[in-house]
Amino acid sequence: MMKHLLIAAAFSIAAGPAMAEPPAGQVYKEGKYFSVVFPQGWVKKEKAFGLSDEEKKVFGVEFFGPVADGIAVKIGVRYYAPGNLLHKTPEKFIKLHSRPALGVNLDGKVYGEVKPGKAGNYYAKVFERKVFEYLPQNALHPKKIHIYEHFSVVPVKNGFFVLDYYAPMDMAKANFKAYQSVLASFKPLVR
Repeated sequence: MMKHLLIAAAFSIAAGPAMAEPPAGQVYKEGKYFSVVFPQGWVKKEKAFGLSDEEKKVFGVEFFGPVADGIAVKIGVRYYAPGNLLHKTPEKFIKLHSRPALGVNLDGKVYGEVKPGKAGNYYAKVFERKVFEYLPQNALHPKKIHIYEHFSVVPVKNGFFVLDYYAPMDMAKANFKAYQSVLASFKPLVR
């Protein structure tokens, strides 16, 4: 969580105010896996330390947009190759993220139903959830910040893709068009 604060602070000047209409975009290609167009002015997250993409067999990127309450709006696109270390199948990814992890929802998070949808011209399973972040993380009385997330999971013969959107609730609607433009531009290079 502290990482989110630091990243949000670093990009708050670059990101500017909430965008209602995403301007012309910046094309991004992730190796031989996919291409998309991110909104102009959004900032690419640098790779973190740890296992490489090749070791995890998960290839992707995250871009940061506007910031509110110290949290940046984010759009991510990832390809999960067969045999990846995180989520073996698209069904397992959906099961883990579309409902409470332990089957009990103790803190009032809201999970939408999984529905058919599209990412570009490709079939997807889509769902949303409304969760919380507590900031500052180690405070005695942290502020509860409402977060909106949307997921589009695209199964392919060899693995699957996940396009996700993460935003503080008060900025979610204004920036959702940016996510929709990324979805519309999505082109898998692996099938």
